[in-house]
Amino acid sequence: MRLKSILVPLDGSRFAEAALPLATTIARRAGARLRLVLVNTRASGPGATAAATAVTMQERARDYLNTTASRLDPGGALVTDVHLLEGPPGPVLAADAEQHQDDLVLMATHGRGAISRAWLGSVADYLVRHLHRPVLLVRPADGQQSYGSTRLEEVLVPLDTSTTSEQVVDPLLSVAGPAVRVTLVHVVEPVLGVSEPALPFPMPMDPKLIEELREMAQARLDRVADHLRTRGVTVVTRVLTGMGAATMILEEAARGRYDLISMTTHGEGGLRRVLLGSVADKIIRGAEIPVLVMRPGGVL
Repeated sequence: MRLKSILVPLDGSRFAEAALPLATTIARRAGARLRLVLVNTRASGPGATAAATAVTMQERARDYLNTTASRLDPGGALVTDVHLLEGPPGPVLAADAEQHQDDLVLMATHGRGAISRAWLGSVADYLVRHLHRPVLLVRPADGQQSYGSTRLEEVLVPLDTSTTSEQVVDPLLSVAGPAVRVTLVHVVEPVLGVSEPALPFPMPMDPKLIEELREMAQARLDRVADHLRTRGVTVVTRVLTGMGAATMILEEAARGRYDLISMTTHGEGGLRRVLLGSVADKIIRGAEIPVLVMRPGGVL
């Protein structure tokens, strides 16, 4: 489906503005509109002075949004909406995106370090887990305030054993376009889970079983690849063997000339912390390139 509306959350910082170059590139290519939103989290206290201060802050926030929109899109054809909202950023942004039926949320986020929870934990992390829309996270390089590349030509797509992991394909093609080159990857971990109470530790797999799992994974990747090729997409496949799916995927991303990692993640229910915490969460925090994530069952 075609992208029509892209939401870009801002907080007044140069760091958050790192999402704007890529958002602009995607919007222009897709013919989509950009919505710039800033959430005011500071509640005004009692008294006339506090109220006046709150009004001043709101005016400054609106001026910032309008100035940013004018700088980004002088003609006014790309940025069609700026909004100043109030409340807890995660829930407020999720509700706003659903209300305006945005097709994509694109925002800057930290990936590593103690500060990662301050932004990712409170906003991006919330949106990834709750929003019924794809979320594209851009992590600026350490010590930089802008993301240097808007190239989206090589994409790494990790797939697990579930068909739900394939749901990210349509959002990916909407974001990057059919000319993108896709590498489908599956990680086979050569250990068995605990099956006996007397053996409370993983057991190495038999080499024949590993090979069978690799063959099954390859057959599945080939099926997805064939479907993508019918849509004109260039696809290659890779089955990796090693401990830790997230680590293997990050190592593959570091080896290749990838511009984006695209994957699904569970968002609610009992599995919310399982998959996101063990795989997608590690990839989001460890990747040096943008990551496009989507909850299974989300829409685009």
